[in-house]
Amino acid sequence: MIHEDLVIYNVKNGKTEDFGLIVEKYKDSLYSYIFYSVKDEGAAGDIFQDTMLKALTEIQKYKEKGKFKAWLFTIARNKITDYFRKASKTVSLDDDENGERADSADNTESKALSNISLEEISSFIDKLPQAQKEVILLRQYLSFKEIADALSCPLGTVLARMSRAVKKLQEFMGEEYAVQTR
Repeated sequence: MIHEDLVIYNVKNGKTEDFGLIVEKYKDSLYSYIFYSVKDEGAAGDIFQDTMLKALTEIQKYKEKGKFKAWLFTIARNKITDYFRKASKTVSLDDDENGERADSADNTESKALSNISLEEISSFIDKLPQAQKEVILLRQYLSFKEIADALSCPLGTVLARMSRAVKKLQEFMGEEYAVQTR
């Protein structure tokens, strides 16, 4: 297990070979997030490399008061947005949704998704609005607080998006997968 703060300190002070430890620590979760966002292995590999390169070249800008993981996922999110812009697809990652707070989103999320195949889940998630889809994807790797930091939005917005996403997923899946939330 690496002590992340020490590794970041070393990289900031010229020991760039230590950055490999960071890459190793986050490669699986970061690549998975990118891949499920773009659904293209080649593009995901390129975006992953671009993300890591930018993290290395911009590490001096990283402020230790935040979570490095959230900072790294923010870079990836921006690279994904750039990818879709270049592909001439319109993607709105910053739709601000107002509404109710999430009620035990973690619990509801896990119950709603536990009895369904990965392919079915993926097809249902693809039907969600981009802001909700993004929260669902990021939740696999980050806490709600880290997601709020990565998206630069209030925690309440993230929780509301998750709550709406779970409810929509339940609607898509039908009553057989519906979860009692009372």
